[in-house]
Amino acid sequence: MKANWKWALMCVAALALVACDKDKKGEPQDPQDPEEETFVSKVNVQDNSIAEWDNLPSNFVFETVCPDDAAMLGLKKVKVYVDKLYINLLVEYDPETVTDFGEPGNEDNPGVPFHVYLNTDNSDETGGYADEFADANTDICLEGALYREGKVVVFNPAVFKWWGEVGGSGWEWMDPSTTHDGSDFWGAIVGEGQLPVANSQCINGIFEIQIMRELIPATWDEDEFGIGFDIQQNWSSVGVLPCASPTDDDPSGLAHKLQVKIDK
Repeated sequence: MKANWKWALMCVAALALVACDKDKKGEPQDPQDPEEETFVSKVNVQDNSIAEWDNLPSNFVFETVCPDDAAMLGLKKVKVYVDKLYINLLVEYDPETVTDFGEPGNEDNPGVPFHVYLNTDNSDETGGYADEFADANTDICLEGALYREGKVVVFNPAVFKWWGEVGGSGWEWMDPSTTHDGSDFWGAIVGEGQLPVANSQCINGIFEIQIMRELIPATWDEDEFGIGFDIQQNWSSVGVLPCASPTDDDPSGLAHKLQVKIDK
């Protein structure tokens, strides 16, 4: 197993960021200082409610909806709101398409894999993965699950970086110069569950997911980035967002990832 003490330190640093601001010299302020502010996200994934999405600043809430004639209908809608620390998602899948949630006691059944694809640096000069999006600039893939063995699970994904050619295609999410297995988290730069990368809750079949950007080791644009999604059955995609209506030239209906701005 690869050592990941650096990412553990990043986790501690991220949590410290929530706890206190820094003064100009980089030292923590007095905990009793009235000028100190603690950041609290407007989204709470532990309150058994998604009502707060009705009150988020509308100019920072971005939505992608599946066309009725899309090639794959498994994802109906995803909303995205990005604040100072978190990528917040509201994910709605199609229950007529996503029907296999895994079998109790059967670890070989993947349940419902869910991927988040990120153009973290907001650049076409890095990244790839032309397979599911018109803009082949994905730098990071988050791989987790919404259901396993028939039950809802917390989405706390593995983090993979793009190793292929810029603008390329294929599942190039691990270092091709060596072999990988479960001992190194199958080539992930952060293994699934290794750090608290994300948390989630399921409300009436809708998943509210909160992802901590600080724990995703990548170059981030300070203002905006691109994001896309897929949902799978037996490791095959049955829904991709964003997507477009299929055409003769593009029967898959590839679309650019959703461009989202950060509410700072």
